[in-house]
Amino acid sequence: MEEKSGNSPHMDSLHAREKSEFLRLLEQTGESLPRDGEKVLDLFIGTDGHVSPDYLKEKLAPEGVDSSTVDSVLLLLCRYGMAQKVVLNGSGAWYEHLHLGADHDHLMCVKCGRVVEFRDPDLKLAGQKVAQGYNFQPIVHRMTVLGLCPRCRSRQQGPAMPLCMAARGEKVRVVRFQGGHAMQGKLAAMGIVVGDVVEVLNNAGPYIINVKGCRLALGKGLAKKVMVSLCN
Repeated sequence: MEEKSGNSPHMDSLHAREKSEFLRLLEQTGESLPRDGEKVLDLFIGTDGHVSPDYLKEKLAPEGVDSSTVDSVLLLLCRYGMAQKVVLNGSGAWYEHLHLGADHDHLMCVKCGRVVEFRDPDLKLAGQKVAQGYNFQPIVHRMTVLGLCPRCRSRQQGPAMPLCMAARGEKVRVVRFQGGHAMQGKLAAMGIVVGDVVEVLNNAGPYIINVKGCRLALGKGLAKKVMVSLCN
């Protein structure tokens, strides 16, 4: 999910300066943007937060910009220290601005993919203290906190939901089973009973869950039959 700024005068000035610096670096090293590359550059620089290649390609396709051009410009931006590639949830690459002097961490919603940047000097100091305790020389501080954004959390409050709707890393409590006695017996034989707290380890492909310290695999059809609620 791309977070866009309100294009404040400060950000507009920063974006213009970074574009100018990037073009100067290309000229200095004898490289150049591919055809239509400046359109990709302008869209990326003008979009704050995390940007996916698919977002850029979708936005620029009506202008006839080839998808390979988007990939080439993103590669150049990373090579010249203007952007960095990040993988926050294992579902694909995102790209973010690499502003000089910037240092931030991330909150990421495992449900919708929304990313929020935050800065906490105390957190950074705590990391440095831990590193010193292990005689470890810190070079780069990066942290991503996985969870649920307010919008996704509000959608999951209230009535029970099927286990297949739970996010990876989420802990939920089994409240009841759907289906007849045969289905309930099958789940009970696997070791899943009402009242159990279940941790979702993976929700892509087979649903891998942790039940009482044991990993279990459920197909999507079976995961739809297990009704759960959020743990407080």
